[in-house]
Amino acid sequence: MKSVITYNPASVLSALDDWDKMVGDFFGRDYQYSAGTRGYPAVDISEEKERYLLEAELPGFAEKDVDIKVNDRVLTIASSKEEEKKSERDGVWLIRERGVRTFRRSFSMPRDVDLDGIKAVFKDGLLSVTMPKRPEAREKTVQISRA
Repeated sequence: MKSVITYNPASVLSALDDWDKMVGDFFGRDYQYSAGTRGYPAVDISEEKERYLLEAELPGFAEKDVDIKVNDRVLTIASSKEEEKKSERDGVWLIRERGVRTFRRSFSMPRDVDLDGIKAVFKDGLLSVTMPKRPEAREKTVQISRA
Protein backbone atom coordinates (compact mmCIF):
# COMPACT_ATOMS: atom_id res chain seq x y z
CA MET A 1 0.00 0.00 0.00
CA LYS A 2 1.92 2.96 -1.27
CA SER A 3 -0.45 5.56 0.14
CA VAL A 4 -0.05 4.67 3.84
CA ILE A 5 2.90 6.52 5.27
CA THR A 6 4.34 7.05 8.71
CA TYR A 7 3.08 10.38 9.96
CA ASN A 8 5.36 12.52 12.11
CA PRO A 9 4.04 16.04 12.72
CA ALA A 10 7.22 17.08 14.53
CA SER A 11 9.91 16.34 11.98
CA VAL A 12 12.81 17.01 14.31
CA LEU A 13 15.43 14.37 13.59
CA SER A 14 17.23 12.66 16.43
CA ALA A 15 20.94 11.89 16.36
CA LEU A 16 20.15 8.25 15.60
CA ASP A 17 17.97 8.95 12.56
CA ASP A 18 20.98 9.47 10.28
CA TRP A 19 22.59 6.31 11.67
CA ASP A 20 19.37 4.32 11.13
CA LYS A 21 19.16 5.57 7.55
CA MET A 22 22.79 4.72 6.84
CA VAL A 23 22.50 1.22 8.35
CA GLY A 24 19.18 0.65 6.57
CA ASP A 25 20.64 1.78 3.24
CA PHE A 26 23.62 -0.54 3.73
CA PHE A 27 21.63 -3.64 4.68
CA GLY A 28 18.66 -2.97 2.41
CA ARG A 29 15.03 -2.15 3.07
CA ASP A 30 14.34 -5.35 5.03
CA TYR A 31 16.73 -4.41 7.84
CA GLN A 32 14.65 -3.97 11.04
CA TYR A 33 16.99 -1.89 13.20
CA SER A 34 14.93 1.19 13.91
CA ALA A 35 11.53 -0.02 15.11
CA GLY A 36 12.69 -2.63 17.61
CA THR A 37 15.42 -0.56 19.20
CA ARG A 38 13.99 2.94 19.15
CA GLY A 39 11.25 2.43 21.73
CA TYR A 40 8.26 2.15 19.45
CA PRO A 41 6.57 -1.00 18.22
CA ALA A 42 7.38 -2.72 14.96
CA VAL A 43 4.45 -2.41 12.56
CA ASP A 44 3.44 -4.30 9.41
CA ILE A 45 0.81 -2.87 7.05
CA SER A 46 -0.72 -4.84 4.21
CA GLU A 47 -3.36 -4.15 1.59
CA GLU A 48 -6.00 -6.68 0.66
CA LYS A 49 -8.85 -6.47 -1.82
CA GLU A 50 -11.39 -5.05 0.63
CA ARG A 51 -9.26 -3.73 3.50
CA TYR A 52 -5.94 -2.61 4.90
CA LEU A 53 -4.46 -4.44 7.88
CA LEU A 54 -2.05 -2.89 10.39
CA GLU A 55 -0.36 -5.23 12.87
CA ALA A 56 1.78 -3.88 15.72
CA GLU A 57 3.87 -5.95 18.12
CA LEU A 58 3.21 -4.82 21.69
CA PRO A 59 4.76 -7.42 23.99
CA GLY A 60 4.21 -6.70 27.68
CA PHE A 61 1.26 -4.40 27.01
CA ALA A 62 -2.37 -5.13 27.76
CA GLU A 63 -5.41 -3.93 25.85
CA LYS A 64 -6.11 -1.32 28.54
CA ASP A 65 -2.62 0.18 28.01
CA VAL A 66 -3.17 1.06 24.34
CA ASP A 67 -5.08 4.02 22.88
CA ILE A 68 -6.10 4.22 19.21
CA LYS A 69 -7.40 7.47 17.77
CA VAL A 70 -8.38 8.61 14.27
CA ASN A 71 -8.32 12.30 13.45
CA ASP A 72 -8.43 13.78 9.95
CA ARG A 73 -7.31 10.50 8.28
CA VAL A 74 -4.40 10.09 10.72
CA LEU A 75 -4.43 6.89 12.79
CA THR A 76 -2.47 7.19 16.06
CA ILE A 77 -1.52 4.32 18.35
CA ALA A 78 -0.14 5.39 21.72
CA SER A 79 0.58 4.08 25.18
CA SER A 80 2.09 5.17 28.45
CA LYS A 81 2.69 2.28 30.82
CA GLU A 82 4.46 2.47 34.15
CA GLU A 83 5.70 -0.73 35.76
CA GLU A 84 4.79 -1.43 39.37
CA LYS A 85 6.84 0.43 41.92
CA LYS A 86 8.92 -1.49 44.40
CA SER A 87 8.25 -0.58 48.01
CA GLU A 88 11.16 0.45 50.19
CA ARG A 89 11.06 -2.69 52.33
CA ASP A 90 11.37 -4.86 49.20
CA GLY A 91 14.79 -3.37 48.50
CA VAL A 92 16.28 -0.96 46.01
CA TRP A 93 16.69 -1.23 42.26
CA LEU A 94 20.13 -2.26 41.05
CA ILE A 95 19.10 -2.07 37.41
CA ARG A 96 15.87 -0.39 36.28
CA GLU A 97 15.23 -0.68 32.55
CA ARG A 98 11.47 -1.38 32.59
CA GLY A 99 10.22 1.69 34.46
CA VAL A 100 8.05 3.71 32.09
CA ARG A 101 7.34 2.62 28.54
CA THR A 102 5.69 5.11 26.24
CA PHE A 103 5.30 5.32 22.50
CA ARG A 104 3.25 7.12 19.89
CA ARG A 105 3.03 6.05 16.24
CA SER A 106 0.91 7.84 13.67
CA PHE A 107 0.01 6.84 10.12
CA SER A 108 -1.63 8.83 7.36
CA MET A 109 -4.43 6.68 5.94
CA PRO A 110 -5.47 6.52 2.28
CA ARG A 111 -8.63 8.33 1.21
CA ASP A 112 -10.46 5.08 0.45
CA VAL A 113 -10.56 3.92 4.11
CA ASP A 114 -14.03 3.71 5.67
CA LEU A 115 -13.24 5.56 8.91
CA ASP A 116 -16.42 4.37 10.63
CA GLY A 117 -15.59 0.73 9.94
CA ILE A 118 -12.14 0.64 11.57
CA LYS A 119 -11.84 -2.17 14.14
CA ALA A 120 -9.02 -3.24 16.45
CA VAL A 121 -8.27 -6.56 18.13
CA PHE A 122 -5.57 -7.14 20.74
CA LYS A 123 -4.41 -10.70 21.42
CA ASP A 124 -1.17 -12.16 22.79
CA GLY A 125 0.74 -8.88 22.43
CA LEU A 126 -0.32 -8.32 18.82
CA LEU A 127 -2.56 -5.38 17.93
CA SER A 128 -4.46 -5.88 14.64
CA VAL A 129 -6.24 -2.84 13.19
CA THR A 130 -8.54 -3.57 10.26
CA MET A 131 -9.36 -0.62 8.02
CA PRO A 132 -12.02 -1.54 5.45
CA LYS A 133 -12.09 0.17 2.09
CA ARG A 134 -15.23 2.12 1.20
CA PRO A 135 -17.37 -0.02 -1.16
CA GLU A 136 -17.30 2.63 -3.88
CA ALA A 137 -13.50 2.74 -3.73
CA ARG A 138 -12.96 -1.00 -4.21
CA GLU A 139 -11.75 -2.40 -7.50
CA LYS A 140 -14.55 -3.53 -9.79
CA THR A 141 -14.56 -5.67 -12.90
CA VAL A 142 -16.43 -4.12 -15.80
CA GLN A 143 -18.06 -6.53 -18.24
CA ILE A 144 -17.67 -5.72 -21.90
CA SER A 145 -20.89 -6.05 -23.87
CA ARG A 146 -21.51 -6.09 -27.58
CA ALA A 147 -23.05 -2.97 -28.96
